[in-house]
Amino acid sequence: MTALTQNRHSPCIGICKLDESTGFCLGCGRSGDEIGAWASLDEAGKDAIWQLIPERLQALSVRVRLLPYAGGELLDWVGETIREGRGTWVAGAPGAVAEFPCHDRDATVTRGEDELTAAMPKARFRLKGSEKLRAFAFDGDGPVVLGLPKRRVALPMAEVVTPLGPDEAAIDPEFRDHELFDIGVARRASRFCVRTGDAELIAALRAAEGRHWTELMAKTGATIIEKSPHRVVETGLARIEVFAEIPPPGGTSPTGPHTHLLAEFLTTGEEIPAALGLPEYAAPIAIFYPGTPPA
Repeated sequence: MTALTQNRHSPCIGICKLDESTGFCLGCGRSGDEIGAWASLDEAGKDAIWQLIPERLQALSVRVRLLPYAGGELLDWVGETIREGRGTWVAGAPGAVAEFPCHDRDATVTRGEDELTAAMPKARFRLKGSEKLRAFAFDGDGPVVLGLPKRRVALPMAEVVTPLGPDEAAIDPEFRDHELFDIGVARRASRFCVRTGDAELIAALRAAEGRHWTELMAKTGATIIEKSPHRVVETGLARIEVFAEIPPPGGTSPTGPHTHLLAEFLTTGEEIPAALGLPEYAAPIAIFYPGTPPA
């Protein structure tokens, strides 16, 4: 279990309204007195309140609450979910996602000073730390969404196929000279890319520069499936790289790491599944689904 550390952050999620019958805030689960005294409490006092919040919010039928982890302890918690095989990490927007399942406990987790990486045979995962990164838990033991203030998410939004040059941010050094192409799914909080060192595919992707991704797939989809380039999904602080082969049309996604690029879901324009709405100020970084993520 991740240990709580110093400088416990506030449970406030920006929904500040006291329930008339209980006196607890419908956003953070604290009483008015606890909110007023928060800044003057020591860490033990803050932790004691944090322990009371889940039961209070459940009684109020509140679907979302903050977890008490931040900074390094949040990275430690993420590492625990992977090492202990608790579920699946997902990055991206509905219709353009990468999944990093850890049920088989076959991932190797490496904890750096300010980031965490995990490697399994056909995928890599990286999460960078930030004191502003927060974990929003839904429906008791349901999904957990990592969120960051939108002003801190600096990904450029591409609406068409865009060459990005060598993937210098690749998790494995051996792939940092491979070419990265943003497919252009027009999302502000994430981007879906392909990475390849194959000269033929690089030429085809460069020829598609400036085109909508559906045009790319109509003309070059067969080659992309045949070559199965790495898929790279990035958000403000997270990256999932998938090396598994792309199934043919009508095929079944593998049970291990895989990606989805589905036009019917991308038409919604959503950055995150509607059932997992974050406070307005937050952008999604990654989602943890205990067990198996929804299809």
